[in-house]
Formats: sequence, structure tokens, C-alpha cells
Amino acid sequence: MSRPQSPPTDPRPPENSNERRRAPRRRLRDRIASLDRTTNQALRRPEIANLVMIVEDDLRQTALALGAVEQYLGKAHGLLEQPDVTAQALAEMARDPDVVTRIDDLAENLANLRRTMNRIAAAIK
Repeated sequence: MSRPQSPPTDPRPPENSNERRRAPRRRLRDRIASLDRTTNQALRRPEIANLVMIVEDDLRQTALALGAVEQYLGKAHGLLEQPDVTAQALAEMARDPDVVTRIDDLAENLANLRRTMNRIAAAIK
């Protein structure tokens, strides 16, 4: 006796599903890096205009620094996935002096971002 065959299933999510979109979203860092000005009316106040401009720049700079660190991680991941990876290649990647600079830039930009957000918070109390 043969079993009835079930209909083939569509691997794509339903159109009204909350699952992953078909068109990938841009990464947060890319969206931040391309920001022009905030549309938040609560921050469109003359007394904090300069601080808002600074925090927007801090956001962009932090996003760029994060991108540089992400790039290093991508290279490291790619290297680790190579079946013919060598000890020399791993050691060179581990000694990359630029990664320390990238991490320092990220830490500095995050500190500036946090400091400026605190200044805005104090100004709008």
C-alpha cells in the first residue's frame, strides 16, 4: 500500500509573515553613516542645536569605526575558514597593528557619543 504524497512546501515565508524579509535591510551602521539630520522634533531646539549636530557626527564616526572593526573580524573569519590556513597567516592576522588603532578609535568615538548624549540630556531636563 502506498502512502499519499503531501503537497510540496514552499520554503519562502508567507507574505504577511513576521519572519525575515525577502529584501535584506541595510545594516544599522550603514543607516547611521548615511544620516543627514535627525527628524526628531524634540531635539529641534535652538538651545541644543550644536549639541545635536555634534551627537549626529559622533554617531556617524562611531558607525565608521565599528565598520572598521567589523572588517577586521570578517577577514579573521575568512582566514579561519580557509582549509589551507597557515600558522604564518594566523600569526600575521593576530599581530595586525591596525586592529588596535581601530578598537581605540571605536572606544574614543563611543566615549564622545556618550558624553554628548549626557550633555543633551542635561540640557533638555
